[in-house]
Formats: sequence, C-alpha cells, structure tokens
Amino acid sequence: MKMLSWALPGLVVLASRAAPAAEPSLCSRLADEARRAPAASWAQADPLSAWMKPVEASPRSPTTAALEFDPRWREAVGAMHDQPLEVRHLAGTPVYMASEYGGTANCQTLVLVEAKPGRPSRQLQPPFGLDPLELCVTQSASFARVLGQPALVVGGAPSMTSPDIAYRIATWNGQGWAGRCSITLKRRTAMSFVQRFCPPGSKACDAGQPVAQRLAQAYEAARAANQPLDPVAFNGGRRPDGVAAAALNAPAGAGNVGDVNPPFPLFGADEKSLDPMSTVFSNADPRRLPVLVDGRWWMAVVGRAGVGWREGDAVLVALFAPPGRAVDGVASYQFRVGPTGLAEAVARDEKP
Repeated sequence: MKMLSWALPGLVVLASRAAPAAEPSLCSRLADEARRAPAASWAQADPLSAWMKPVEASPRSPTTAALEFDPRWREAVGAMHDQPLEVRHLAGTPVYMASEYGGTANCQTLVLVEAKPGRPSRQLQPPFGLDPLELCVTQSASFARVLGQPALVVGGAPSMTSPDIAYRIATWNGQGWAGRCSITLKRRTAMSFVQRFCPPGSKACDAGQPVAQRLAQAYEAARAANQPLDPVAFNGGRRPDGVAAAALNAPAGAGNVGDVNPPFPLFGADEKSLDPMSTVFSNADPRRLPVLVDGRWWMAVVGRAGVGWREGDAVLVALFAPPGRAVDGVASYQFRVGPTGLAEAVARDEKP
C-alpha cells in the first residue's frame, strides 16, 4: 500500500503530460487575428478579407453545367424560372453549392451537393440549420477559405444599419463537415458630417447644422434603444409654439413632411451626380419633430437614407418652415455613420 500511494502522483503527472492541449478552433484563431488587426482595417467594407477569402464564381465545367439545370436541385431550392442556378465550387473538394435568389430582399435558397467524377451527385446535409428567411438582405451562405481551410460561411451583418458581423463556420475535412463554430465581431462607430444643401442666403443653414447633427445622433440612439424621440426633451424642456405644433399634426399629403417618404430638399443640386441611397429618405423609420434653431421653431425630419425600405449608412436631417411642405424646406444635412474599430470579438464552438 505504501508503494501504491507513493506511485500514484507520478502516474497522474504522466497522464497529464500525455493529454495534449486542445487546438484552438478556427473561430478562436480568427478572433485572435481580429484582435491584433490595426484599427484602420475595421473601417473597410470587408474587414476579414485578410483571413476569409470568399470563393468566386467557378469557371464553368461539365459538373457545374450539369448542376445548374439538374431537376433535383432545382426542385430542392424551389427554382421558379428557367434561369440556371448559381453554382459555387469549394476548391479542392467535391462540394458544390447551388443557389436560387428571389424577392426584393434577395433571399437565398440553396442546396449543398457532393459531385465526384464518375459518380452520381448526392445531396449533402448542411452542418447547421439554414433558414431561407434568414438568408436575406445582409446575410447569406457562401464558400470561403478561412485561414487557409475550405469552409462554409453563413451570416453577415444582422441588419442594414448594424456595424456588427456574425458568422457561423464549418470546415470540410475530406469526409464531411467539421469544426463548427461561430464568431461575432462588434464594431465601434462614429458619426461624421458629409455635406449640406441650403438655398442662397438661408439664415437657418449655419445655425441649423449643430442642431441637425445632435438630432441625427439622438435618432440613432433612440432607434438602438427602440424608443421614441421626445421633442420636449430634445429641445431642452421647451415646447413648440402653436404653429409648429399644428404642423406636426398636419395630415400626410403629396410632398410634405408627413409622407411615408418625406422630401429631402436639394435646392438645385445636380441630382444625377448624387447617390439616391445617400440623398433620399428611406421609408423604414423617418421621424418628425419640431426643433428650435436660433430662437425659431422649424419642422425637422430625420432618418436613414435609402430607397424604399432599404437603408444606407447616411443619416439625413431636413428642416422645413411650417406647415412643412416640400417648398418650405430651408436646409438639408447629410451625416454618415461608419465603423472606426473593433469593440469585441467573441468566438464559440458548436457541438456536432
């Protein structure tokens, strides 16, 4: 018994030496690379491009040509027209993705296929659930080489206005999907002034700019908190005069601040040279309130720029004299919200 009690600690030491440390997951390694990246990289449209290389359109081959019109895969994705499916090949593997896109939100429906020479192609189960209702607008599924490994990457920004990025990743190990993990990257943002549009001699133009930028910042904060914009709080506890209050409650009409798509006056600027995604109010969530500028009440509209429900990275503010028709515009301002750095990188492993 004495020898056994003396020997056990040594056995424990040997056992601990024999068990190698688990290798960090692909997402953990990607998060480490992200944390070491210079701050300037996070202002780029694709900040992970150094480590996540999307698979481009594959050169047409007999295999891709067969997959484009294969009735099995067309039925699997619900193809509704005679156009070929979009086919991507995960280079170095026998794995292909056949996709169909539809609707104004460009929603992706896909099927994964294994196609080996001399064998019938067969459907592959995805490594995790792929809800077509989630693969829309800013999110999609694609093939990529992540830190050199062939992988399926699913995700993107959670919304058109969010600076954050979230991906689920699974690698192909030659036999099937492995290394399932997720990574979420939260980015810091800042708002900057871009340009303004004012009629000649507008006295409200200069005085309105700091108020407009404060309103744009308050709008973004209110949306993030899912809260309304309180005009009394915004104006330091002051209440609008009767004329401005009446204009706020005026019925919607063609070309006034009550419209679903309020006007953004350009005062003669060349509209052809301007991007409508930056100089037109989106109808997603424009908000209206009276604001006090240089001792006078004006009607203000604030919202994200965009086309229809689509939103861009610009926040627009337009000031109008009551009653708030398009012809009553006195100043328009454009601000831009952009990422400035990485706030947090979180990686998680997923169970098979």
